[in-house]
This record gives sequence, C-alpha cells and structure tokens, in this order.
Amino acid sequence: MAVRRKKRASSKAGCLLWIVAFVVLLILFLVKFEDIRAVVQKTGFLDALRHAVSKPAPSAPTVQTQEPQQPEQQKPSPEAPPAVSAPQTPLPSGQTAAPSTSPAPSAQTALPSTSGPPSEQAPEQAPTKKTRTAVLYFVQIHDDGSISSQRVKRAIPVSDSPMQDTLEILLEGPTESELRANLLSLIPSGTKLRGVSVKGTTAIVDFNDAFGYNRYGKEGYIAQLRQIVYTLTEFQNIKDVQFLIEGKTRAFLSEGIALDKPLTRASF
Repeated sequence: MAVRRKKRASSKAGCLLWIVAFVVLLILFLVKFEDIRAVVQKTGFLDALRHAVSKPAPSAPTVQTQEPQQPEQQKPSPEAPPAVSAPQTPLPSGQTAAPSTSPAPSAQTALPSTSGPPSEQAPEQAPTKKTRTAVLYFVQIHDDGSISSQRVKRAIPVSDSPMQDTLEILLEGPTESELRANLLSLIPSGTKLRGVSVKGTTAIVDFNDAFGYNRYGKEGYIAQLRQIVYTLTEFQNIKDVQFLIEGKTRAFLSEGIALDKPLTRASF
C-alpha cells in the first residue's frame, strides 16, 4: 500500500510540474507576444506555411483552332496571344523564386498554315505572231497544152521585208493541197533570190544563173516571168518588174523574150 501511495504522489507531483511549466510558458508567451509576432512576420514563416499547404490549380490547356486555308491568297499568321502566367505566392524573405516548371511553348505549335495549295497558274501562251495575206501566182496546164495563171493566197508572218518573203515562198512552190489541185510552178528548179529592191514603182529582182534555164521552152519562160510579175504587182506600189540575173541586165531571157526593160502585166 505504501508503494502505491508513493507512485500516486509522484504522478501528482509530475502533473503539477507540467501544469506549472505550461502556466509559465503561457505567461512568457503573453508577455513576449508582440516580440514573437514581429519575429514571425519578419521571417515569413506563416507565408511559407501557406505556400506549402496551398497549391495553384492547373491552368486549362489552350486550344488553338486552325482557320480554313484559302487556295490562292496566303493569310498572314496571327500573332500569338500573350501567355497568361499563373499567380505566384509571395515567398519568405531571403528565398528566391524557383524557375517556372510550365512547359516552354513548342517550336512546332499548331498555327494556321500560311502556305496554301499551289496556285494553279495558267500556262504561258506564246505571243501570237501577226500574219498577213500574201498573194502568189502559180500555173495550171490544161489538156490542150495551154497554160493559165492561178491566183492563191497564203497567210505568212508580218516582217520588215514583205516583198522578199513573198518571193521566197513563191520559189518554194505549191503546197501538197495546191498540187492536188493541179497547180504547178514553172520557175526553174534551183532558182535563188539574190536580192530585191524598189525604185519608184519598179521592183528590181535579182536571181541566180539557174533562173535563165527553163526546160519547158518558150512557154515555160513566159510562164515563169508571168508568175513573178503578177505576184509582185499585187503590191499596190509596184507597177512593173525589172529582172537581173547574177546582178546584171540581160537583153533576152530566151529567143524573142526581152529582159532589158521592166515588164508589166500587159507584157504577157
């Protein structure tokens, strides 16, 4: 019994000591309350405690929509809206803000595409060459052996030398369709135009030596001269034609066919 009484007495004494200590601490806390509050505010202990307890709510992801692409006109990319930073909780004194853990904007952020589909370009058209109508004269041999002149038209490019171009085409002879129509040229094969000039109303034409040999005889000579005279006098400023062979005037092209003077349509 004595032992139990000693234990109770000692436990009561311990409780009294704890109560006395608590009272002393409470008195000291009340006496030093202002100093303790100043120290707490200075160190920022309460702010640190709030920062550790409260966590900022995660911001909702920003959804970017793509605008429809225009086929031919490119739209400038809109400026990205400024990023809204999450509110930061003040840190205790003496501490630096930790680097933001929010992910940096990716370099491949989906933005409205500025490159539309390749524009359909119309194929470049070559500039159309201007043409003019050239009148040429070929011949047609009939069943009775008579020869008549036949007038044909050709579309040829416009140039600075229309008379020379016309004669060059005449020397090339009839086309396939004209040949099927029984049109011929009696200008000797191998004839080349050496030059053409105009003096007043006279066209002066110079041919190579092959022009002086016609295998069809006198009728052939007359027909070749008539082809050239009729063709050149289709030009409004030309009334007659002076013929040269190798740059020289010949008195006769063949027996009875004089070449020393200009020839007109009335010469045939």
